[in-house]
Order: sequence, then structure tokens, then C-alpha cells
Amino acid sequence: MLSAHPEQESDNYFTAGPGSMTVGAVAAIFMIAATALLMPSLQPEAELGICVSIPTDAIPHLLGCGINTLLIALAIILAFLFNKKYSFVRSTEALLPTAMAVILASNPVNTSYLGSPVVMLIVNLICLDIMMKTYASENATTSMFAVATYLSVGSMVQYAFMPLMLVYPVMALMTKTLRIKESVAYVMGLVAPYWVALGFGLITWSDFRMPQFLADLPYADGNYLLMVFISLGTLALVGLIMMLNNAMLIYAGNMRVRTFNNMINLLGFACAILMIIDFDNFGSYASSFCFAVSVQISNFFAMRRLPQSPIWFWGLLSLFIAFFLFMLIESLIA
Repeated sequence: MLSAHPEQESDNYFTAGPGSMTVGAVAAIFMIAATALLMPSLQPEAELGICVSIPTDAIPHLLGCGINTLLIALAIILAFLFNKKYSFVRSTEALLPTAMAVILASNPVNTSYLGSPVVMLIVNLICLDIMMKTYASENATTSMFAVATYLSVGSMVQYAFMPLMLVYPVMALMTKTLRIKESVAYVMGLVAPYWVALGFGLITWSDFRMPQFLADLPYADGNYLLMVFISLGTLALVGLIMMLNNAMLIYAGNMRVRTFNNMINLLGFACAILMIIDFDNFGSYASSFCFAVSVQISNFFAMRRLPQSPIWFWGLLSLFIAFFLFMLIESLIA
């Protein structure tokens, strides 16, 4: 049983207490500011949805970065509050927000422009909250309709939401809430936003377009973009190692907590695969992927009593800060 013992809570507090969260916030703010002021943006020309295209340069660059920073802060706060509610990380301390702040800020794909990456993360957090709330519920039709509606509206302006429409029904199976009436409600939620938009003349059939997968590699000077991919690849490796190490401990614990962790793992795995398949639009999935790995890292340290745990915790986060510093230097000399 993975109950939170007083000794474990003390260790978690020591690993990432308020001071650690302050250091993480300062490091994140520095990386976000450096990205906005000194590094090239990784923004696409437009956010391409199924029926709407939104230019990413509609808002001035620095204003967009500022709004995006507020959205990152909102995502971290939401994740922290949801964890207090559902305990998918066995710690109420600053492990998860600290890991999220550093990992999200360390990769410019999350911070260099206002666009789909962080917005998709917030939508996924809201949908996860809805799905976790319905665990073992006898009637989840309203919840399934709401999740489908969020994803459907998102797909209008960014087609990256479409593959996630296949992920959440699997989560409903995990939470034992996918029945015939929930399936019907989910399909209705996917159709309703398009039906309403067509009915009110907001869009026409000629506005619909199909997404183009496996497009060309995005271009950036020097090794800058290469380091972005190396950082994400290293994060994927760390996430896999952490997940395998956490699996037995989580499996031996509470079934409800195990289910919630499996849901987050499924989201992270799906985003990792989609970053490869939908390569030209990899950034849209990056923030949600970073969240999923942050949960694994937080659980690794929350469930173990490691000697010198702050050193190991910050040593791991420092690896991604180092990747960022290399990107910063590369962008300055390129």
C-alpha cells in the first residue's frame, strides 16, 4: 500500500519544499525571459485546424510570450490543485510544480510563442480532471459529452486535438465508465460544435480541410533545433526509465491512484508517438508530454527515501537546464 507515511512526507518536503519551488520558479522565469528576448521563436506560420486557420503573428511577440507565461503558470497551478484532489503523485509538496516549471520552461517549443502547446496542456488537464472525477461512476454521460466537446472545439483551430479523441475513450475504459450511453454522448459531443457552427453559418463545408502528417523538418539555424529535439528525446528516455521504476510501486498501491497514473501515462505515450507521426506539428503535443514526464519524475522521488534526494532531484532537472543553456549559447553565436 502506497500510503503517505510521516517519514515519507518529511522526505518529500526535504526534496522539494517551498525553497525548492522558489528556485524552480526563478530558473523558469529566467529561461522564459531569455527565450522571449534572445532566442528565435519556434512558432509555425499559423495554427491549422479542421476548418479555421489562426496566424500566430496576430499578437506582438513579447505580448504573446507574456500571455503564454501566464498560461504556463495556470497549468502548473491546475496540476498542483488536481494532485491535491486525486493524489496521482504521492506528495502534497512542491515536487510536481517544481518539475513542471523547470521542464516546461527549459524547452523553447513551450515558451517561445503563444499557441497550441500550452493551450492543449490546459485542455488536457481539464479533461483529465473530468475523467478522474467520474471514476467508477454509474452515469458519466455529461462528463463524456463535455470532454468530447472540448476536444472537438479544439480541433476546429488545431487539428492536433483530433488524435486525442481516440485517447479519452480508452481512459473511460480505465475508469470503468465507457458504456453504450457514454459512447453515444461522446460521439454527440464530437459532432455538436461542428453542427452548431455550420447551423449558425460560422463555417461552411468549403472551410473543412484534412491535416497533413509527416511534413518536412522545421528549419532553424545551427544546432538550435537539433538541441530542442535532443532535449525532448532525453525527456522521453527519462520518462520511460521513471515509469518502469515506478510501475511496481504504483501497481502495489491503491487501484484508484494506479488508474489515474495509467491515464496520465497513456496521455504522455500518445503525445510522444504523435510528436513523431505529426512531426511538423510536434510542438502542439510537447507541453502535455512534459507534464506526463513531470508526473513520473515527481512520483519517483515521492515514493522513495533516497539519500541526498535534493541533489538527485535537482541534478536531473539541471540536465534540462543545461540543454537550455546550450540552446541559448547556440542561438547567440549563430
